[in-house]
Amino acid sequence: MKVYISNYLSKSISIIDYYTLKVEKVINLDDSICPHHFCVDKEKNLIYLPSSSDGMIYIYDMKTDKILDTVSAGGNLSQIVLCNGELFIANEDSDSIYILDRETLTPIGIIGLDYTPHGLDFDKSLNKLYVSCINSIVCIDVDKKKIEKQMKIDFKGWHLKINKENEEIYISTLDGKVVIVDMKNMKIKEVLEYFLLPLEIRFNYQNKVVYIADLGYKNIKILDSNTGKYIANIKVNGIPQGLEISSDGNFLFVSDTQNNSIKVYNCITNQLIKEIKVGKEPTTIVCM
Repeated sequence: MKVYISNYLSKSISIIDYYTLKVEKVINLDDSICPHHFCVDKEKNLIYLPSSSDGMIYIYDMKTDKILDTVSAGGNLSQIVLCNGELFIANEDSDSIYILDRETLTPIGIIGLDYTPHGLDFDKSLNKLYVSCINSIVCIDVDKKKIEKQMKIDFKGWHLKINKENEEIYISTLDGKVVIVDMKNMKIKEVLEYFLLPLEIRFNYQNKVVYIADLGYKNIKILDSNTGKYIANIKVNGIPQGLEISSDGNFLFVSDTQNNSIKVYNCITNQLIKEIKVGKEPTTIVCM
């Protein structure tokens, strides 16, 4: 198992070995690439990197350690997900989702959305892609390439994550709240208000808890995943941004942009196990 981290200011990707918790490789990218969000294609041994600085999608080959190809998607690209052999990329400038064929790297289509789409999460069992925009939450049918459901919200949607066990969507907002939405009827179930600036969200299904990075309070809020109620918090002593849970549910990985490190916490005790220095301004974490 590997842990991948994008280092925005260093323009690099750090790869940590899960079992030793040591950096085993650093991928130094071109000066034109500012990696923030990305996705890893383990089958093809590729990393797909949307760059917000130039509107390009860079395809990095981990076998040859080279940029295999580039695709222009235009505008301010934020998040990217791989859905059944196709890449879906949020474009904040054009208020749309750009769709790219994974095999040919040719455009498939564009889905127009409301203002500033940012957060993405894919429900593989239903073939639905959920998108958070500044004023709405959108459900896209991945097969038909069209909007299936859409709900307006009075919040500035930012990051989004599906609670697959409870069929809920958690949305962090720029208003300092976390909104819980019922996936079936696309209606708000609850609005959580004990945050300052919530960002990344992750679910630990083994322990039945939710972790939410709060940039404002500089901690990780821990919630009961069944009730959404606040349980505890982890003080980061830095600025938490990216989150990831190991597949076995044992470790919580947190990117600390203040200390340029990945902090590893025990998911039972919430104690810090190790701090791993990476590049400057680590953001997204992918564990697989």
